[in-house]
Amino acid sequence: QIQVLAAEQRNIEEQSRQLGQRRERLVTDRNALATPDEARLQDLREQLAAAEAAAQESAARLDELQAQVPQLDEDRRHRQQVVNDESARLADLTARIEALKALQDKVRTDGKLKPWLAKHGMEGLEGLWSRIHIEAGWENALEAALREKLGALEVSRLDMVRAFAGDAPPAKLSFFSPPSAAVAPARAGLPSGCRPLADLLRVNDAGLAALLADWLQGCYTAPSLDDALGWRGQMQAGEVLFVQAGHAITAHSVSFYAQDSEQAGLLARAQEIENLDKQLRAQTLIAEESRTALVRAEAAYADASQRLIGVRQEATAAQARAHELQVETLRLSQLAEQMREQSQRIEGDLAEVDALLDELQERRV
Repeated sequence: QIQVLAAEQRNIEEQSRQLGQRRERLVTDRNALATPDEARLQDLREQLAAAEAAAQESAARLDELQAQVPQLDEDRRHRQQVVNDESARLADLTARIEALKALQDKVRTDGKLKPWLAKHGMEGLEGLWSRIHIEAGWENALEAALREKLGALEVSRLDMVRAFAGDAPPAKLSFFSPPSAAVAPARAGLPSGCRPLADLLRVNDAGLAALLADWLQGCYTAPSLDDALGWRGQMQAGEVLFVQAGHAITAHSVSFYAQDSEQAGLLARAQEIENLDKQLRAQTLIAEESRTALVRAEAAYADASQRLIGVRQEATAAQARAHELQVETLRLSQLAEQMREQSQRIEGDLAEVDALLDELQERRV
């Protein structure tokens, strides 16, 4: 019995020794176990949140610019096409005006008259046609009514032309001296729609207006040839009805107008040149505005393209930074979790060893 008890005590001692060694190892492991750096982990989580927010912001700006740049490029291309179109219209207008002016300069004076006018120091005088305007469409009617008088030259006194009796012009040429302004009596009994041809003129000079009223006395307008033919019975002696084409109708005759000389069409071309000059000035402004708009569009596209490069780099860097912090945060989180698990396991093992040691202590005699 004593031997059995002694053997049991020796066994208890051996178990106690082994458990004590195990406990020492567990304590050593617990002491060696590093404490998780919770402050560092919390700082990383805050940095990660800020980096992810910055990455999202950069990505949003990148998406916005990636959508904006193609639109700006399309607008730039559209503006370029507008500039091309407006420049082409400007060039066309310029060419038309230059062609008309060249023709006008060529035929404004009868070729036979040029040496004679130069001889008498009158080559710089402008014909009457350059100083009058008429409602659009009635140019031929006025030319048919005035004929060579459209090219008449103004002199201060008509007595001056006596000197040309011995050296007459080699072609038809009229001179005029504007009278004092006067108002011709209105013609009564005109058909409805019939207007004096002089009423269609736009002349700012009162004397010139009086001269033309005198030259066009008895000249009236009709909307059409049929109307003019129908009104013949109402025309008095010496009165003429003109239609826009220039045809002349009197009570007993019809004369068809045709441009039968180089000077024909001077007035129509002059008015067309004037209208084209107005269009040219307007088109010049439009072309300049289109070029200004193109410059703005080019600048906006270049600026957005340059910003896109920077934002793309910024977004890439922000995404890389967020990924780097995400990896580091995950690593530290996993390491802290492993440390907690190891600590909990060691504490559990120590509790188990202490319980066994307590049990063995109670069994000692």
